[in-house]
Amino acid sequence: MRDRRADSTDSAARSGNSCSHAVKHRLLNTASRLTDRYNALSPLNELYWAVDTAYCLTRVALCGGLMTVRIGEEPIRFGVSTRSEYRRTTDLGGERPVIEALLAELRGSETVWDIGACIGTYTCPVASTLTTGSVVGFEPESTNRSRLRRNLERNTLTTDWTVSSIALSDHDGACTLSSEFVAAGAGHHYLSSVPNGSTVETKRGDSLIKDEGYTPPDVIKIDVQGAELCVLRGLRGVLTEVRSLYLEVHPSKCRRYGTTAEEIEAFLTKAGFSITVLGPPTNRRSGVYFVRAQR
Repeated sequence: MRDRRADSTDSAARSGNSCSHAVKHRLLNTASRLTDRYNALSPLNELYWAVDTAYCLTRVALCGGLMTVRIGEEPIRFGVSTRSEYRRTTDLGGERPVIEALLAELRGSETVWDIGACIGTYTCPVASTLTTGSVVGFEPESTNRSRLRRNLERNTLTTDWTVSSIALSDHDGACTLSSEFVAAGAGHHYLSSVPNGSTVETKRGDSLIKDEGYTPPDVIKIDVQGAELCVLRGLRGVLTEVRSLYLEVHPSKCRRYGTTAEEIEAFLTKAGFSITVLGPPTNRRSGVYFVRAQR
């Protein structure tokens, strides 16, 4: 049963707080959009980050480093320790409609692969929704992987879940995991040929199923900072069994791997999927959009 004690707060106070938060977010987002457009390293951008970081860390302290967010039908608990974790937890990266669309199609018995799981904003609600199914969260970045595992543990889950350090790609071997920004909850890690980062194991999804006994997925979510087509190529042998895919597509970051967003959609169409563009994030993030591919 939902605990409704917090709902006893005076409605006028709630309205005032809501208005205050709305004004703050509009100001912060306006500053961010201006600096993104004109100069990403300008003093205004530095001011925005300083103010927003101070705000987020204050909220982290006030909540004791633990937040509960209702996603779909379930309350999900997340640990928060940084600005990135706080933002990712409170607004779900602007991906709430996508997460809820994925959850709505689950029947309970699926195997779900969350590729690029970060701290678990997809993995945890999926694990909470499934009954006899299973979920695998693939997260090669060590800090986020630790936070992902802890978030799964702190939610009362009976689902079979697994956390993997493997970076899925189109080849088996090793690669450098680089990052634009390092902090718990940050999602800017990507595979690179430049030796400036940590070395991680790479595997094709097909290899995991054939050689390591992973259960073939029914539903897949992919967020890999431009390497979407590399991951899909590595899953070529199993895609005929996949019912749905949810992808975060990065048109500019695809160029890191010599691919394009159009090639990603063409690959999925050729594999027999119908494509639905779900649109951009609902927060201020730009340069990215979401796609659902279904049979």
